[in-house]
Amino acid sequence: MSDSPLLAPALAWSGHLRRRLSAQPAWVDGLADGAQHPLTSETLTTWFNELCARRNVAPAGPLPVADCRAVLRQLRERVFCTIMVRDLGGLAPLEEVVTAMTRLADLAITQAYRSVAAELAEVHGIPREAASGLPQEMLIVGMGKLGGEELNVSSDIDLVMLYGDEGDTDGRRPISHHEFYGRLTRRMMPVISEIDADGHVFRTDLRLRPDGDSGPLAWSLDAFENYLVSQGREWERYAWLKARRIEVSAFEGSDVSSQAAQLEALRRPFVYRKYFDFDALAALRGLRERIREDWNRRAFKGSGADTTQADNIKLGEGGIREIEFVVQLSQLVRGGRQPSLQTRGLLAALKVETDTGLVSASDSERLEAAYRFLRRTEHALQYREDQQTHLLPHESERRADLARALGFDKLDAFETELAGHRQFVEQTFRDVFGRQGVGACADANGNFPPDNDGVPLLACDPTAADSDPETVLAMHLHQHLPALEAELLPRGLAMLNGSRIRTLSDASRRRLSALLPAVIQAAALTKAPGPALLRMFDLIENIAQRSAYMALLTEFPDTLARVARIMAASEWAAQYLIRHPILLDELLDWRTLLAPPNFDQIAQTLSDDLDRCVIEGTPPMPDIERQMNIMRDVQRQWGFHLLAQDLEGKLTVERLGDFLSLLADLLLRETLKRVWPQVSRDGGASPARFAVIAYGKHGGKELGYASDLDLVFLFEDSREDAGEVYARFGQRILSWLGSLTASGRLYEIDLRLRPDGQAGLMVISTEAFERYQKEHAWPWEHQAITRARFAVGDPHVGARFEEIRRQVMLMPRDPDKLAHDVIDMRKKMNEGHVNRTPLFDLKHDPGGMVDVEFVTQYLVLRYSIDHPRLLENLGNITLLRLAAEAGLLPQPLAMRAGDAYRTLRSEQHALRLQGMDKARVPQDTLTAERAAVIELWETVMGPRQAATP
Repeated sequence: MSDSPLLAPALAWSGHLRRRLSAQPAWVDGLADGAQHPLTSETLTTWFNELCARRNVAPAGPLPVADCRAVLRQLRERVFCTIMVRDLGGLAPLEEVVTAMTRLADLAITQAYRSVAAELAEVHGIPREAASGLPQEMLIVGMGKLGGEELNVSSDIDLVMLYGDEGDTDGRRPISHHEFYGRLTRRMMPVISEIDADGHVFRTDLRLRPDGDSGPLAWSLDAFENYLVSQGREWERYAWLKARRIEVSAFEGSDVSSQAAQLEALRRPFVYRKYFDFDALAALRGLRERIREDWNRRAFKGSGADTTQADNIKLGEGGIREIEFVVQLSQLVRGGRQPSLQTRGLLAALKVETDTGLVSASDSERLEAAYRFLRRTEHALQYREDQQTHLLPHESERRADLARALGFDKLDAFETELAGHRQFVEQTFRDVFGRQGVGACADANGNFPPDNDGVPLLACDPTAADSDPETVLAMHLHQHLPALEAELLPRGLAMLNGSRIRTLSDASRRRLSALLPAVIQAAALTKAPGPALLRMFDLIENIAQRSAYMALLTEFPDTLARVARIMAASEWAAQYLIRHPILLDELLDWRTLLAPPNFDQIAQTLSDDLDRCVIEGTPPMPDIERQMNIMRDVQRQWGFHLLAQDLEGKLTVERLGDFLSLLADLLLRETLKRVWPQVSRDGGASPARFAVIAYGKHGGKELGYASDLDLVFLFEDSREDAGEVYARFGQRILSWLGSLTASGRLYEIDLRLRPDGQAGLMVISTEAFERYQKEHAWPWEHQAITRARFAVGDPHVGARFEEIRRQVMLMPRDPDKLAHDVIDMRKKMNEGHVNRTPLFDLKHDPGGMVDVEFVTQYLVLRYSIDHPRLLENLGNITLLRLAAEAGLLPQPLAMRAGDAYRTLRSEQHALRLQGMDKARVPQDTLTAERAAVIELWETVMGPRQAATP
């Protein structure tokens, strides 16, 4: 039939191709030639135009319906055969195959729409928009794989037909828009799907429209909105996740931009909830089971016992649908909060989930490999007889043929790779969807399987959901925590009798009853069961009326165990989680939670998410409130990651301070990027000659979880209105950072370290800053600048600040006066933080952290002129070491004092995590550390009493 080696693999496998070439031998040369080149949109257009020319019809205008039918079928056959040859010949990657089929579908829909619309308009006229009078096009929405631009080679196409305004057409026989679009849809479908002598183009399916087969063929946008609000079901969220409007146009002068924006404004919030939506898990699990049961019924009626789920590479275990569900679950659950997940293509979504840490790199690589393998196998099955099938052949000979078509020399090699991919997909799917949540019970021996942290999963009394919550509480407290029952029961009863619980629906109360035993057991397994359970009660009280969070704890028992461990470990962490329950989501994957942050990736993902926050219009505008909320969510998310690592002992206090400071820098940088276009004269086209200077803990990279940011704003710009522009810029930055939104406040900002403090300008020029520092600054302000650094903004302005800082620190100083000023400032600080308790204050008392900080600042200001290495903002411990290397103090003392400072910071941090407002300990603790610090002070500054109030 053909000597072309390129055609050989496809001819060996596909009976459809052999019959086609036998019937039309002239096709052989053209097919062999066309298959040597990638199949692109331009190729399709060229072939379409050639086929139109053969029928003497102009491709630029709407084709007569009969010609449209014939041309589209001939085009489809050419595309199908060409892509088959390229795919089985190893020339076409998956992306080329699915994109070519999607572009073919788009073209077929467009041409069928134009032909039928023109035919109808001749009789009934054109539907027009009520407000503008412009022609009104239909909105044709591609669903499923068509919407995601990943059609298989013998796919159905799922469509939903919508339109804008109601009204009547303007022709000689006017009809309502509703009737016009209904007729248009009814007449379009056979043009695409009906089988005739030329075959068909695509089978079409309209059942995903509202009300399915019982609903109108075309819906107005207003009716569609009412349907989504009043009747939209969870499975429809899944269906609309990939929905994409097909660009069609039949009427000259039409403009669909407003209707398209209206459609997207309906679709997006319906699919992507504003909060993390763990109710989607149960809904998708139910949908998966219904799909599987439906297929089983059809398989039983069709091919009987010979057809099993193992044969079905799409719907069977470890099949394509399970990969889709795994990836799309994260999109449905988190897409409202993470706009980068709002992507239609599966592989694109998987990449985003990998980049954002929702899927590990290794799991992502294996899922993608499985998806590519299964999709290529699916296509090979469909190439054989041009049938929409996903069933592997039973016969070993036919199966071996399939293996050879896919490039395997032996059937065993194909079977091994197929089994490996499906086993991994099935296990991944079960990890996500196969959990039994708090319904999981012990085995026959009363044991519970451990989670991946090595902690037993949580048990639940199967009857608890049907029991009264108070009865469940008392019974399980007595069973798991009998020694604490008297203490914990009153608080638990108070929670259950509070207004938030009493007003729950019956379904929510059943969920709570089912959850309580697992909560009690989770607390019992921690090191501090009593405090853990009391804090868990506070959490439940706070989230009880937010079903998504209750669903998370119900569906993910290992996450519940992690919550309990955090509740037991830290009062501060517990209250942080109670205030920000959105962070419960972060506990789903312990491995990801404990991975060090990649700040470059965080910054890129955040920037991408903020770019997607737009209000549709002409032109589209940034949705500032959503952007502010997303930034706050990111700050909480990564702060919580660091908190979990901290509680697990993965971070030193220095490393924690570095990370929190880098996170603050990242968020400040993004704030400047978003705010500057709002205040600049040219919409942000010219860069801001502006820098943010970090002071205090932020400047020294010692931030804590709840630290304020001490900032100074500088600019260097010669324009006449620069002061006014940058003052507005500074004010907007403060508003962006400090405003209280639905997601809270980003940071508290303190500008009191700017020149002249609260009486000074909010934003000052570098020139004025330099003059103030050199001529008017107080000695304590020079102490403060030793810990200052350029954080974000214009690098030129930042470099100018660093030069000013260097010059200020190198200014000649009288040693005695400098020592007197530092000691006097230390005395004033003591007077402002009087400790009237018998405890030792780790920060402010003599021998505490402030002593180390003041000594270091004195050494830097006193000796930098002779020892320039001290100019670097390297932190107190490193600076003490450098001072010792320069001979300014004994090296053993510098080491002991540095170690003492590290210990004091760690102890302060641990106390803060336990909710202590003041970091104070008994006088008989940390005596060696205090002695080292006092010795440091007296060695450098003189007798201790000089600093005592």
